[in-house]
Amino acid sequence: MSEISVAIGFNLIVISPTIALVGTALVLLFFTITIESNELVKQSITFIGMLITAFCVFLKFGLFFENGISSYFTQKILLDEFSLFGNVLISLILLFNFLPIWDSSKQLKEKTTEAIILTLMSASGFMLMVDSENLIMLFIGLEIGSISLYALAGLNRGDKLSNEASLKYFLLGSLASCILIYGVSLVYVSFSVFSVYNFAIGIAYVGPDSVPLTTSIGVLLIFIGLLFKIAAAPFQSWAPDVYQGSPTGYVGFMSSIAKVSSFIVIARICLVSINFIIEDFNIFFLIVIISSALIGSLFASIQEDLKRLLAYSGVVQSGFILSGIVAGVNGTSASMFYLFTYILQLIGIFIIFSIINGKLSSEFNIQSIQGLFTNNRFLAASFCVFMFGLAGIPLTSGFVSKFILLTNLWAYEKYLIVSILLLSTVAGFYFYLRPIWMATIEKTEAPIETLKLKKSEYFVITTLATLTIFFGLVPSSLINISRWIVQNYL
Repeated sequence: MSEISVAIGFNLIVISPTIALVGTALVLLFFTITIESNELVKQSITFIGMLITAFCVFLKFGLFFENGISSYFTQKILLDEFSLFGNVLISLILLFNFLPIWDSSKQLKEKTTEAIILTLMSASGFMLMVDSENLIMLFIGLEIGSISLYALAGLNRGDKLSNEASLKYFLLGSLASCILIYGVSLVYVSFSVFSVYNFAIGIAYVGPDSVPLTTSIGVLLIFIGLLFKIAAAPFQSWAPDVYQGSPTGYVGFMSSIAKVSSFIVIARICLVSINFIIEDFNIFFLIVIISSALIGSLFASIQEDLKRLLAYSGVVQSGFILSGIVAGVNGTSASMFYLFTYILQLIGIFIIFSIINGKLSSEFNIQSIQGLFTNNRFLAASFCVFMFGLAGIPLTSGFVSKFILLTNLWAYEKYLIVSILLLSTVAGFYFYLRPIWMATIEKTEAPIETLKLKKSEYFVITTLATLTIFFGLVPSSLINISRWIVQNYL
């Protein structure tokens, strides 16, 4: 039996974070159906499960430092720097979003457990996605994660916008999944491989000039399916409605976890699988990056709903991150730095939104934050820090991430992309600083009343705001981590 295990690469440590999340969901379901338990017990089970998941990620680091980049389960699961980075980010997303997710689920009353289980299953799917070496496994992980998000978007059945968001997300998400799996099938037809590394070997064997047209089309379709998940233009049409209609307490989790997983997979494909023919997709990525920067900036500038504004600003941020991923190894390193800092800011903003506007709310007009600074100075100051970070104001991690990224793009002579991204940054000063003006400076006769925060909410928001400033003042540690991710491809 041991010989068989060695032959197939059987190793539970490499998939232990996914197992921990699924196990937590099953235990939570058992305590709901079989044993009557109060909310404190369920909350404890959920939080302990998340901590165990984080510990399992730590164990994977030990396995990586022992064996290096390695493949398991007959080339289905891959252990490399990208998978470790993705596991860490997904674990942080779960932990930082624990409070808004739990409070939102608690308000659903009879659907509390269902909401938490959907969250855990979604995280397990995306964890499997970033660990996948096999394209079919990647698709399975993506679907497990995405289907759970479709349900989360529509959990507030009493809200028409929530129902609409869920339906749109499901229909367009299913279309994107069909496009992606069709792309995978074309790649298999061309080389009879599913492994991202074997795909690279196949391209090297036939030569970059002899790659079949079906391969190029297949890779293009895979990218389109993944670009939908990160809401990059022109595949962003679902994002504003889903952000606005979904319960606010879930949006931070929904938006961040899908972006992280999809960006990491795109980065791995660009650096590993199609490294020899990446130039063939230059025009495609150029169109996506420029469209994301321009369309996102234009529509974000005219939004009156803060959640829709964040959706369109996410389109701009997707263009920034994608520009680095397709600009070589150093550009990919800059994108990983950018991705990490952006996720911290995004989660922080949506936690504040959920506190101000309610965990299950849909619409959130920009006028709703007028006078926030008057009675809620901590929330207003934290909100300013996160928005300054997204805008790229100096002394925040957002400034450092934009500076590093644009510097790398300039070194790669991507002058057109740099020019467009600089223009979108200037436009961003308007739509990011306008909410700050409304919250802190503009006078109102009816400011927001004093909001009571839990100690745990103070702790999470303070941690996220501190990290946003810390990586802006002392970015070297995170820069070294982002370089470590791509060091084997230098």
